[in-house]
Amino acid sequence: MASHIAHIERTNRQALDKIEVTVTVQELSSGRHSWNGEFVSRSADGFLPSEQLRLTLDNGPKGTAKVSRTHFDSRSPLTTRVEFAGSGQLA
Repeated sequence: MASHIAHIERTNRQALDKIEVTVTVQELSSGRHSWNGEFVSRSADGFLPSEQLRLTLDNGPKGTAKVSRTHFDSRSPLTTRVEFAGSGQLA
């Protein structure tokens, strides 16, 4: 997993800037790639499963992803961990 700072655009037009994300890229057969990752957000941001995101990483790559799961921990109610899975190339 590589850690990056990202700009995240949401479908509800509320963008998040300078969010630390971890991204894992896996090479599949015939040169295709699969990628996924996670980040921590304020619980008040209200990310939903299947919400579509556009990520721009600090080193240049851009990609579209969907939220696959959210993890709320009552011991730290102000933050929620958001997992996402990329669709297409992270280019």
